Amino acid sequence: MPKQWFTSLLLFAMLFIFPSPSFAVEYSITNVKMDAFLQENGDVLVEETHTYEFEGEFNGITREVIPKAGAAISHFTATENGQPLKIEKEDDLYKVHRIGTDETITVKLQYTIENGLEIYQDVAQFYWPFFDERNESSYENLTITIHPPKPTDDVIAFGYDAANSTETIQDDGAAVFQLGYVPESTNGDIRVAYPVSLFPAAPKTAVKPMKEDILKAKQELIDQAAAHAATRETLSTISTIGIPAFTLILLVLMGSNWLAARAKRNDFMREGSKFQSVPKQILSLPATIFFTNNGYLPPQAMAAGLLDLVRQGYVKKTSTDSFERINPKSPLKHENVLLDFLFDKIGSKNTFKFGQLTTYTMNKLNHGKYSSFQTQWLQAVKQEVVDHSLYENKTGYRLFVGFSSVLLLPFLFLFPIYDLLGSFLLALLLFLTVIIYAIVYRPRTWEGARIAYEWKQFRIRFKELSQEEWEKWSEDDQMRTYIYGLGISSKEIDRKHDALIEAFTSEDDYYDNDHPVGFYAIALIGPDTSAKFRFANESTISSSSNSGSSSSGGTSGGGGGSGAF
Repeated sequence: MPKQWFTSLLLFAMLFIFPSPSFAVEYSITNVKMDAFLQENGDVLVEETHTYEFEGEFNGITREVIPKAGAAISHFTATENGQPLKIEKEDDLYKVHRIGTDETITVKLQYTIENGLEIYQDVAQFYWPFFDERNESSYENLTITIHPPKPTDDVIAFGYDAANSTETIQDDGAAVFQLGYVPESTNGDIRVAYPVSLFPAAPKTAVKPMKEDILKAKQELIDQAAAHAATRETLSTISTIGIPAFTLILLVLMGSNWLAARAKRNDFMREGSKFQSVPKQILSLPATIFFTNNGYLPPQAMAAGLLDLVRQGYVKKTSTDSFERINPKSPLKHENVLLDFLFDKIGSKNTFKFGQLTTYTMNKLNHGKYSSFQTQWLQAVKQEVVDHSLYENKTGYRLFVGFSSVLLLPFLFLFPIYDLLGSFLLALLLFLTVIIYAIVYRPRTWEGARIAYEWKQFRIRFKELSQEEWEKWSEDDQMRTYIYGLGISSKEIDRKHDALIEAFTSEDDYYDNDHPVGFYAIALIGPDTSAKFRFANESTISSSSNSGSSSSGGTSGGGGGSGAF
């Protein structure tokens, strides 16, 4: 029995912690008609007709009516086809109960706004927000009509936000606001004024004239609309002329850069250099990997760095999983960083084993040290590339291009404000293109372009290399080829090496403890070395994330919206 109680409580708690999506009511409000009948005593009788289309089960609809200061809502009723519906009130929210499934229903709401009119010496004003940004639903077709107590031709009517420029005046003086589609969380106050003589029983709000102020407010809206239209037209012209012009200038710059790069490449091709072996080594292999791999060093590059130390004789391979440091120092900083970390921090007494690397990186206390070492090693490799001056100094040009994007920045805000979405998207795309271009544009010097070209050609032509040609290569070139392919994580080069190695039938054919340095000795431990450093890198990776939000309110009091439950 206690177990059943525990299970029930757990299920009950989960309903609150993880609410079921089925609890959400799916609906759309396809048509809304609101009629406000102004009374001679200053009250306003409101009739609203709401048509809902429901998908799935529902319990009813909601209507929030928040009165402005000095006004009050009373006599709220709801009917469907003349039949009264149950109403539940929670502060300014009215829940109209109407249970159903997959139905289209039309509900009529009626209520009174007490003291809904503002009475002045010359006019009576109805200034009301039937909905505001607190509205949680969209109205697909909304019409609001304001009816005077008697016919008149002396009417001032206008609206704000969603209701702006939607009004028409009927022959009897009724003001009709055809808002059409109104998105959720939208403001749309309406403002209508009639002669004060139509409301003899209404108490004065203030003893002062108001008509001129209302007309002035309407004229300001008209002026704002005209200014908005003029500014929009100007921005549209700027978009039509400016964006293509800016794009053309950018394309000319990028095209000239491309032509300069192609000219260098064509010069190298005209020289007719033949593919004989691996390119001449100008940079160390880790730096070559970094330079020819678009400035990226994969985890396997560290394994390549260790094997390159073996190739050069700084490190001796004593078995398939252990190494001994022979020469304590190298002329290159990144090689010294690697030697010190592997043989002093992880290993001991000038020896290093793969098992020590695994044990070190499995300890979470060492993750920060390992990441710091990786950063230090990477920076040292980068510095070798910098010291060889393989990139042109284009700092001034890149700054000029980058700062030119400032010309586009104001329009990224103005275009959306003035509903020029297409222009905004084009400007945003152009802005991002300029920024990215300024960041990534780093043309190589003649020497840098030659190194990149030769290694690219090597990667293409190596796939076609025959076994006979391969055996003519020096052993050092064979080792450099293998280490380079391992470092850039090239599957094509790896597959080619596997095919070349297949000519040997057993491990004894290419591995001899008396001669632990050579292509086949390196190739024997290459895959395991790569896997060990890749695992070490993955063991030390960690990540985290967070988020946040905000909101706001309506105009001079009042408002509300619609919904369902």
